[in-house]
Amino acid sequence: MRVALLSNKGFSLVEMVVVCLIFAVVIGITGDAFNRIVSMSLSLNKSAESNISGVVGLQLMRSDLQAAGYGLPWSFSKAITYDEATTQPGLGMGMSAGDYVPRAVISINNISSGAQDVVFDKTDTLAIRGQTLATNSASKCWTYVESQVLPTVNPTPHPVGWKSENLQNSHNVIMIAGVVNMAPVNQLIVNDATGKWNTTFDNYSTLGKPPVYNDAEKKSDAYIIYGVSDAGLASLRMPFNRADYYVRRPTSADAAWFRMPQRCNPATGLLIKGVVNQNNGNYTEIPVLECVLDMQVVYSVRNPPSSATLTDVSDISALSAQDIREQLKEIKVYLLAQDGGRDRNYTYPNATVGVGPGNGLTSGSGSTYDFAGRGVPEWQNYHWRVYQIVARPNNLVGNVAQ
Repeated sequence: MRVALLSNKGFSLVEMVVVCLIFAVVIGITGDAFNRIVSMSLSLNKSAESNISGVVGLQLMRSDLQAAGYGLPWSFSKAITYDEATTQPGLGMGMSAGDYVPRAVISINNISSGAQDVVFDKTDTLAIRGQTLATNSASKCWTYVESQVLPTVNPTPHPVGWKSENLQNSHNVIMIAGVVNMAPVNQLIVNDATGKWNTTFDNYSTLGKPPVYNDAEKKSDAYIIYGVSDAGLASLRMPFNRADYYVRRPTSADAAWFRMPQRCNPATGLLIKGVVNQNNGNYTEIPVLECVLDMQVVYSVRNPPSSATLTDVSDISALSAQDIREQLKEIKVYLLAQDGGRDRNYTYPNATVGVGPGNGLTSGSGSTYDFAGRGVPEWQNYHWRVYQIVARPNNLVGNVAQ
């Protein structure tokens, strides 16, 4: 009998098909898992980018909110008028009617807009006033002049200078009398003869000088000189600097670097810091936060000022500059923004979100944002978060030594 040592018998067609199916299933499972890992990694990276952008940008906004009211005049030694923003959305947040005394902060609640490239409809717009809000070097500088006390030779007030961050001769400045007869007044010095209230630093004395005293009077006043602009302008537009915050969507007419990231939902825009230029009232815009849907501003006020109870309100347009100084305790800003990029493996759990104080789904003083009702495409496949900034302006009377 002969024994076959080798066999030429191969796999059957059925066996080959079964093996191929097994390989296909294994590869499919592995590929799907790999795609999920890659998708999750990209989502985490985009979320990290959003968080970094949020931390940096919102810290700038918090700093500006805390500086509201810094160096603002409370009154004028002689009546003056001035101009502010010349473009939207800042036109409705101008000077106080009647006395022109600047309010440290003001906003428009749920602004009405038909142009997303100007400002998002139903968002809040916010104007902050204070000397340090501009991006120039002069706005970070200040000094003071003191009264001369007789007997001295040719008594002329002289500015006290610092070794660093000095005002330059070409810087545009204003002068404020902080205290008169031991009472805080923060009065803008206006030249009695010319009505001029600003000049360059090398000509500061043309605005006015602290009074001269005799030694026996035991008095001495100080006028504070604030830098406002370093452009060497013939005249300032405002006796302060102003920064507006609003949400808008860039267009092709904007600069090439001023664009929406591709990861952002098509319905979102940029949170903008618009510095009002002292020469023409237009904005110099700085992008602060990307992929933003809504901004809401809420104020915690004491009314009356002696009350220990704080009330949240969304509109303080009826308050005067003095009311704001005395009653405003906190400014709360809520920003609804995208966290990361689109994630098809994720479903956002709620149809609405509260942008303001509330339970997270609705908000009383702020806004209840309805994704579908506002026409946000594919909103379910995005992570959304509400950033909250709470700032207590350091320069308002009601917050001093609190």
